[in-house]
Amino acid sequence: MTTLDLFAPEMRRRIHLRPGRDKALKNRHPWVFDGAIAREEGNRDAAIADVLSSEGVRLTSGFYSAKSQIRCRGISFSDDLTPESLRAKIATAVRARAHLLGGDTDSVRLVHSEGDGVSGLVADFYAGTLVVEITSAGLEKLRDFVVDALRDAARELAPVFAVMLENDLGARRLEGLSLVDEWIEGGEVGGERETLIRENGLRFVVQPGAGQKTGFFLDQRGNRAMVRAIARGRRVLNVFSYTGGFGVSAAAGGAATVEEVDVSAPAIVLARRNHELNPSGATLELVTADAFEHLRKRRAEGRAYDLVVVDPPAFAKSKGDVDRAARGYKDINLQAFNLVAPGGTLVTFSCSGHVSSDLFQKIVFSAAADARRDASIVRRLGAGEDHPVSIYCPEGEYLKGLVLRVGEKN
Repeated sequence: MTTLDLFAPEMRRRIHLRPGRDKALKNRHPWVFDGAIAREEGNRDAAIADVLSSEGVRLTSGFYSAKSQIRCRGISFSDDLTPESLRAKIATAVRARAHLLGGDTDSVRLVHSEGDGVSGLVADFYAGTLVVEITSAGLEKLRDFVVDALRDAARELAPVFAVMLENDLGARRLEGLSLVDEWIEGGEVGGERETLIRENGLRFVVQPGAGQKTGFFLDQRGNRAMVRAIARGRRVLNVFSYTGGFGVSAAAGGAATVEEVDVSAPAIVLARRNHELNPSGATLELVTADAFEHLRKRRAEGRAYDLVVVDPPAFAKSKGDVDRAARGYKDINLQAFNLVAPGGTLVTFSCSGHVSSDLFQKIVFSAAADARRDASIVRRLGAGEDHPVSIYCPEGEYLKGLVLRVGEKN
């Protein structure tokens, strides 16, 4: 049996919804939860499922997952899901990024799950290295087909030297899938497990499969450019710095000093390498420390900064984590407000999808009030255009940020 056989009608699972549980699908939301299902029929080991209303009308076809609460991820709502239509979706997503790749930028997100109509699939391109994340059991069964489609589409934009499957993901654990990262095409880049990328003329070392995300936070490209544009002459503190993306950008923008802070020693090592790749006149300080403790220490020392960037990892992995996450965001932003010099700028983010933009703003407001600092929102931030959000699936809008002008203590 070939991968293409998995698209055949007799190889699919058939999901029948309970009466009155079809509204979301009729509104083209791609997730079919197990609680909405009346019964299932057909191949238990299917890659693809057809989802039918209680009246027997097909509403969508998509990737099937027997163990997940999201039993099916809808891909096709009007026509049938075929090898040709899936390949076309992937090619369309990749081509939409063509204008983002050029002489000074060679890395981009090629496919962004629901935002590109391929729920469960993420693909990042790092200067010839393609890193793929698959978080659906059904999609995993189509892996070879999907990787071929990605490789073919990416090669229309730039050469592909290595392909990696990043598998060590919480969603894959829930699906019962392998958590071992796999290089399925390597050459020299794959063997070294790192590559050198360009972003807006700056160079960064990326190690796919190590650290966070697929190796780099591509979603912050535009926001790093914004920090670069406002950094001249400023004392900069970059908290949760990871490999120094915001700090390197600030230094390139003419910052007077840059302090990078991260709890991960390997991340700080890479941050140093990235600064060395992009020489600047900034005085550099790299600190391996817990961010919360370090900010309290800096306040006790009487330090002040003209520009503070706070970009923590997701504090809320589920809805049940929101209250705890809110306390964490409140604390770290309170400490950040305490360190911003009057007239300075705080750039603060949340990448927790379960924390809404409205809630995040309320948390930052509360932190400013407790710090007794005047503050004004100068700009609202989000992910770059290569991280689109489906209008039918607003849950995909995970990254939100605020740029605040911070005044005197009152």
